[in-house]
Amino acid sequence: MNGADEKRIDGKTIARRIEEEAAETVRRLRESGTEPRLVSVAVDEEDASFASYLRSREQACLRVGIRSDVVVVPAADPTRSLGGALEKLSADRTVHAILLKLPLPPGADEAAIFARIDPAKDVEGLHPLNAGLLASGRPRFVPCTALAVAEILAVESPSLAGKDVVILGRSRVVGSPLAVLLLRKGTDATVTVCHSRTRDLAGHARRADVLVAAVGRPEMVTGEWIRPGAIVIDVGTHAIEDPSAKKGWRLAGDVRFESAEPACSRITPVPGGVGPVTTAVLLRAAASAAASAAGGDR
Repeated sequence: MNGADEKRIDGKTIARRIEEEAAETVRRLRESGTEPRLVSVAVDEEDASFASYLRSREQACLRVGIRSDVVVVPAADPTRSLGGALEKLSADRTVHAILLKLPLPPGADEAAIFARIDPAKDVEGLHPLNAGLLASGRPRFVPCTALAVAEILAVESPSLAGKDVVILGRSRVVGSPLAVLLLRKGTDATVTVCHSRTRDLAGHARRADVLVAAVGRPEMVTGEWIRPGAIVIDVGTHAIEDPSAKKGWRLAGDVRFESAEPACSRITPVPGGVGPVTTAVLLRAAASAAASAAGGDR
């Protein structure tokens, strides 16, 4: 085993434990006559990285026993088409969990679209009610990628108290909710959230005991940004052209792995790092949503 292998965080192992929790919940639900169902909603557009994610998620759903469907809406007038699809699924009693593909197309009214999701089926925590519950310290559903990062850190750095965590990116699905999770009592990290207007981004990154890259730009973070011995969590997933690859493209993260690996102590690879854990967290949330619905139906 080489040095890079020793430093890689095995997201699949962490995901397997979470999947086992979800599978046990699903088993009990099926025995009582409930088939948990997760539906993803996406705008009709080409996205190789999303297609790759869907394939891995379908396999995970099969392992756990959750029915998985995809609804694709036309790109024209996304606010209306997405809102209508979400409202219909929210009213469907056979649907227990709804996942909306992000980012939304340009011009889409995010607030109006998120508000059309039934909060009890909103496993990504995008509805204003769920976002408020998280902010008030009483989370029901938390954006799955943010929660996946927290799950990984619970394994890799069980005590974050007083440690400097720098998050590159303030999106509502990763950076912002992750900051809330890591700041709460019991975790007690010192959190810095950087964004497009942050001055000296690399300087902030170099102070981090834990660096979370969620900027949405392929291989932007290099080894020069990383404090020696830091833990690096790479949230990005991008399909980039690679003539040497069989498909003509490969998956890459926000971190240039070969440059970052010598400096860090541990790092999530892409693929195989945050991705599998995000999927497992989503399945656990879907199973939980189905269990809550089944309890309410009795």
